[in-house]
Amino acid sequence: MNEDFSNINGPGTPLRKAQDIMLEILLEVDRICKKHGIEYWLEWGTLLGAVRHKGFVPWDDDMDLGMRSPDYERFMEICPQELDSKYILQTGKDKGSGLSDGVIRIRYRNSLLINSFDDFGLDYNKGICIDIFKNTTYPTVSPRLFKHISQHIFKSHAFFHFSQRLTFKNVLCAVLFPPYNLFYRILWGLVCIGRKKNRIMPQINRVTYGYPTLISEFFPLGQVEFEGHMFPAPKNPDARLTDLYGDYMKIPSEEERRIHVKFICNDVSDCHFSV
Repeated sequence: MNEDFSNINGPGTPLRKAQDIMLEILLEVDRICKKHGIEYWLEWGTLLGAVRHKGFVPWDDDMDLGMRSPDYERFMEICPQELDSKYILQTGKDKGSGLSDGVIRIRYRNSLLINSFDDFGLDYNKGICIDIFKNTTYPTVSPRLFKHISQHIFKSHAFFHFSQRLTFKNVLCAVLFPPYNLFYRILWGLVCIGRKKNRIMPQINRVTYGYPTLISEFFPLGQVEFEGHMFPAPKNPDARLTDLYGDYMKIPSEEERRIHVKFICNDVSDCHFSV
């Protein structure tokens, strides 16, 4: 943990400036949630950063929060009226954003954060953002079985929420993925029959890795330090992070550190483009 990460997100770097904006968005979400009694927590890599780094994972270019379904629905209703005008709530109705049921984004309007899947032919907001995932309950099943089913559902579901090139492979996927997705959803439904739902995780169509955590290890929520502030977190962060990442305290090698973003502009008034 003594490694110097200043070349990645040191003061003044584009990534650090973007992370500062994400923190501002988080503080705005926290304000709204406290005002209206909405429960949320730090999730995925944001929770990992809080526990391992007391802030952002140095190379992290996104932020993740979780909510239980009733709080998620209330937040979606309240947010448009409460959110500061410099931010925007983005949902699956924003064509091309890649969002669908189970995740929403809060974006900073006056910025750009471009990923490989972004489509400049579509006019959706591409600002710096944080993701909020709707969580649901799951039964205890074999981790191997859960991984197999969830990854197949995610893959086939995600295909239709991003712009695709016209290739033979993608045409074939467009034909095969609907029944493929339906098969695995039915299989998951059969697996769940008669099993007590005692674990929690984002919706299965949003799960790319990890395993649901016991509800008894999750609630009531506790708090963790993140970038000098205290935010809600699962009661037992170790249990959650172990379910998500295994040995989460191990720093990955430089080759394994994934920065998804392709371009960052923290203030569009200072960015210049040629078309």
